Amino acid sequence: MKVAYYLNEGRKKNLYCRISDGAEKVTFSLDYSVDPQKWNAKKEEIDSENEYYFTLIDFKKYLSGKYHELKKEGKDDVLMRLKNDALLFTRKNGIDGIAGRMFDYFNKEDKLPEYTGFIQAFEKFSELKKGEYKIETIGTIIHFHTKEDIYEMDTYEGLTCRLKSFIEEESYDEIYTETSENIWSDIYTDAGIEKHVFLPELLSQWEKYWNKKYQDVNEKIGRTSHLDEIKQQSWRQFQVYMACYDGCEDAIKLAYEIDEMELYPISVIAMMNIFDAETCYGEYCEFEFDGNPEWKSISIDEDDNSPIFYIRTCEF
Repeated sequence: MKVAYYLNEGRKKNLYCRISDGAEKVTFSLDYSVDPQKWNAKKEEIDSENEYYFTLIDFKKYLSGKYHELKKEGKDDVLMRLKNDALLFTRKNGIDGIAGRMFDYFNKEDKLPEYTGFIQAFEKFSELKKGEYKIETIGTIIHFHTKEDIYEMDTYEGLTCRLKSFIEEESYDEIYTETSENIWSDIYTDAGIEKHVFLPELLSQWEKYWNKKYQDVNEKIGRTSHLDEIKQQSWRQFQVYMACYDGCEDAIKLAYEIDEMELYPISVIAMMNIFDAETCYGEYCEFEFDGNPEWKSISIDEDDNSPIFYIRTCEF
């Protein structure tokens, strides 16, 4: 089964989707107009700066997943079922209907507020109406594009989901680029960890990092000898870290100052393996949203169970 997007030159709303399975295929409109100058025909995708770029990626994943699910259940007319699903999504709100359904579908397990809640919160905050802004879904967050600004809206649930993914998948690059060393430092210093507990875990994570590094490089290029000198340098940095550790109250900040790209994310993972992770995620969200004046909180109504949304102006 293959899902492909293409432009139908005979239509004003020219973005179409084709699902094919051998000789069988269905096509349908996504109810959206694309400037042909911003269409990559070779890759069958819109410009990455388009607000629906990630929606279309998610929609492909959704269609593929539903296809295999329906096949496993022994359903007939699978492609037509998928087409009918898509037409239901676009019936009222065009491609925005797909965006909303994909956001809710992929974030349901993480218990994020529904897409419509984000819309209500933004309209309450901005006093704008439908048609006066554009929506861009990106994973667990939503960007709202107005004539003057781009706003980012996030939630405790969304940030927790991302943090959990970074830690559990040991995404060193994302911990370095997407999280705040100052917040991790605050979490560490709130409780502290005894040296005889932290250092063995840190060493274990350092060894795990390098074992994975060698394995990944070997699978990609078939040789790893060039890593030996880099690992030795990393080991020297680790020794400096241990030498400075006794006189340091903040193990996370120390790691960041010595080696922000490797030792810092390794130290965060080590800390999270010792502390209660769920508590730490909650603390991180509190520091990020409630301790940062950039974020403004929005509640749709006065109900205590009403989700809280956080919004700020994006700076690119």
